[in-house]
Amino acid sequence: MKEEIYPSSNKMQAKIILGRCPYAPSKSENLFGMRIQKMGSDWVRTWAFKIDSERAHNEGYDRETTQGSFVPASEYPGCPYCGSDNFALCTCGKTFCFKKPEFETKTIRLTCPWCGQVGMYNAAETLQVQGGGF
Repeated sequence: MKEEIYPSSNKMQAKIILGRCPYAPSKSENLFGMRIQKMGSDWVRTWAFKIDSERAHNEGYDRETTQGSFVPASEYPGCPYCGSDNFALCTCGKTFCFKKPEFETKTIRLTCPWCGQVGMYNAAETLQVQGGGF
C-alpha cells in the first residue's frame, strides 16, 4: 500500500474554470481558463490563460463544476484578452469577464458572450460555475 506524503486535508486543491471575454478582438477566439486554488473556504483566482475550445474539452475543463466564492489573488493577472479581474455568471451557467463602470454600483447591464443574453448582473458573494457547451 502506497503511503500518502500529505494528509488529504493538507492537499492543495486547484481547478480550471472557463470564461469568455466580450472585449476580445475575435468573437470566435475569446475563451480563457482561470486557475482557481482552494484557500480556506474561498476559491482564489491565481492565473488566467488563453485556450481554444478543443483543448479545453480535451483537458476536461468544460466538465468542471465548482461552487463557492471566487476572489482574485493579489497577483492575478486578469483576463488574458482585456486584463479585467472582474467576472460575472450568466443564467446560462457560464462565466465571463467584464469591465466595471467608472462609478460604483452593484448592478450593471451586461451581454453574455456565451449565449448572447442581455441582463442585469448583481455582485454576489458565492457562485456555482460549470464548463461545457462550446
